[in-house]
Amino acid sequence: MSEPKHDTAPEEAVWDDLPPIVTPVYGIEDKPARWSERLLYGWQHTLVDISPFILPLAVAGALGMPAGDEAQFINFCLFAMGVATLLQTTIGNRLPIIQGPSATLVGTLAPVAGQLGGPAMWGGVFVGGLVEMVIGASRVLKYLRRLFPPVVSGVVILSIGLALGQLAVRLTIGDGAALNFILAGVVIGLIFVLQVRFREVFGGIVARGAIFIVIWVVGLGVAGVLGEVNWALVAEKPWFALPSFFPYGGPGFGWTFGGAAILAIFAGYLGSMVESIGDYAATCAVAGEQFTVRHMNRGIMAEGLGSVVAAVLGGLPCTSYTQNVGIIATTRVASRFVVQVAAVILLLYGLCPKFGALLVAMPRAVLGGVFIIVCGMIALAGIKLVGQAKGTTANFLMAGTSLIVALLVPLYVQNSLGAEWLDTLPVLLRLTLTNTVVLAVLLAVGLNLLLNIVLKGDREEGNDAA
Repeated sequence: MSEPKHDTAPEEAVWDDLPPIVTPVYGIEDKPARWSERLLYGWQHTLVDISPFILPLAVAGALGMPAGDEAQFINFCLFAMGVATLLQTTIGNRLPIIQGPSATLVGTLAPVAGQLGGPAMWGGVFVGGLVEMVIGASRVLKYLRRLFPPVVSGVVILSIGLALGQLAVRLTIGDGAALNFILAGVVIGLIFVLQVRFREVFGGIVARGAIFIVIWVVGLGVAGVLGEVNWALVAEKPWFALPSFFPYGGPGFGWTFGGAAILAIFAGYLGSMVESIGDYAATCAVAGEQFTVRHMNRGIMAEGLGSVVAAVLGGLPCTSYTQNVGIIATTRVASRFVVQVAAVILLLYGLCPKFGALLVAMPRAVLGGVFIIVCGMIALAGIKLVGQAKGTTANFLMAGTSLIVALLVPLYVQNSLGAEWLDTLPVLLRLTLTNTVVLAVLLAVGLNLLLNIVLKGDREEGNDAA
């Protein structure tokens, strides 16, 4: 594809310390010769994306949705995920990147939904998506990229994994029944076995699809035999349903636009953008493509647009998925046309209400066990990014301080000071002090600006300037 003439510096690298470039079997613009091959590779991408099944439950719980509405909410999210992926691979940065509900944003959406309600949450999601789209379209990220080096991305991603890990534990333990521990333990153990001992079976498909396989085997098979699956909920759902526009209200007819909710949710969008920039770089590295400012600007523009469309369709805001970068690295299939096939499959998922109902009908401990593994992998991805950063005193101070404050302040405030003390604070301050992701983004970006840019900490002796 030829470069647009209006891009003044399309080949300018975003980061100096890019990961090594590898040569894929199928490049970004290549198409596997057989449709059966495209379908297989595309299906693989949907098998590793458990987030659209899990993350909506966190927001649905905060909104107080009943089980039937939770199932519908998952379908809305899956359909929006397919639309956002098609947008990214066509008018966005055209990289082979799956788009889906953002773990970063869920970390801010759930508290906003719980404290300020659904109308304020949806209004914040819509405005945040528009702002993200404008940021990408304006190309201002070219000048702001020094605020988001890999070490900042690592701190944010690590905070996301650990913060959402608390939700995973709550889903797993539930009411403390022994069966919850048994089901979660079986789920985790089977995933370990399939991913470690079955790496070569069917070309690795069994290992890469371990989460998908185990959810159905344990969540419906084992739990079904034990009488723990709500089959009545599945039975009452139709096989096919068209998507609807503004199912939870809209601008002027249900949504509200409060400053506190918008600012808190935009902090989540900011964290999502930081994470996406890292995903774009990693995707380029495994796809044989140079990571440029053009990829970053168009990608963020498309993510903002996808998030706006998702809000209109009743789904969660979308971001790039790190786990799909791993699929590309493993298979060396980097074709964006394969990812477009995956997007169509996701659209079909979203059009089948029974599919979402199956996920809600199974015991929460099954999904909790899966989510523990997912959160662990998210946290390890953050640790890897932090570990690859320059070993300067400034980076050590920024990462350590940001992590300790972001992880422990919300725990102390909520468990020791309590709701009565929090109610005396302004809404925005209350959301900030109780939200790990918001604190991580604000601290990591702010301390990086102070230590590395203002105080020139990145020029410490023995390290090159950034």
